[in-house]
Amino acid sequence: MDKKLWKLYFKTLLLTLLGLCGVLAILYGVFVYMVGGLNRQTLDEDALSVNEELSMYGSQGIMNIAFYGIDSQDEENKGRSDAILIASINAKTGKIKLISIARDTYVDVPEHGKTKINHAYAYGGPELAIQTINQNFDMNIKDYVSVNFDSLADVIDEMGGIELDVSEAERQQINKYLLKGEKLQETGLVHLTGPQAVSYSRIRKIDSDIMRGERQRKVLECLFQKVLDINPLLYPSYVKKFAPMVETSLSNDEILKIAQVGMKSGLSLEQAGLPNDNIESGGKTIGGVWYFVYDIEQAADMIESFIYHDIPFDQYGKDTEVAETAEE
Repeated sequence: MDKKLWKLYFKTLLLTLLGLCGVLAILYGVFVYMVGGLNRQTLDEDALSVNEELSMYGSQGIMNIAFYGIDSQDEENKGRSDAILIASINAKTGKIKLISIARDTYVDVPEHGKTKINHAYAYGGPELAIQTINQNFDMNIKDYVSVNFDSLADVIDEMGGIELDVSEAERQQINKYLLKGEKLQETGLVHLTGPQAVSYSRIRKIDSDIMRGERQRKVLECLFQKVLDINPLLYPSYVKKFAPMVETSLSNDEILKIAQVGMKSGLSLEQAGLPNDNIESGGKTIGGVWYFVYDIEQAADMIESFIYHDIPFDQYGKDTEVAETAEE
């Protein structure tokens, strides 16, 4: 190849690279604009009691984030976390795992003693709430997302509502605690508005806090499916619209990594909750207050097994039992 062709080749290559860089810069600028409305909070990582031993799983591309549904959120009153979930996102497999923790779970809240886990957010905001999860369940969470329940209702309405199976007892509870909007008139597979869905997710009077957690996961699963059905071209408008409703410590780079997982084919969602039928638990009144009491160390091991070894809660310990039987 003569010198003129070489010069033309390199010139074309350089222009192409510059053009790609320009396009990427524009796209990143659009992304920054879309997430600009997020309420960003900075956490002191040294205060989070992160379990560094889990860093050995770093090559698996797993990110664990705390998700909180807050009943009130202002400068004077942080509010209690009525919904507490660990969202585990696997960048390699596209698998998302949601683990709900009953809000009445009896744990040690640093510097506040033994109390309900949902009090941690009210006492010290997301930093103390994350530290409480990490310290009690041996987790490595460094970031969080919180949404006020009123905002969650708006999100659900913007997504067109959700469809869920609702019993008569649930319908009555939805209407009893509905904060706004029309009351639900039907049972069975019904369409729920945002306020109705939020009211549904907070039901526990007719059964237990375990079922409350299950209802919350059902609502999130419906939203997950809604997101999958959205035309990707509409994502920017939804992100821009929902950003002001969300508080988070996630950086732009971390959000981009999560977004890349969301674009994977074969994206899947798995759910679990604590306590459950596979761990001994029960209600206990201590000092005149009712709590969910169960083996927190076992729960921590169950979470690690589920996230890092793909062992569902209903399979936890079964392989060990088989092995012990064989040895006998």
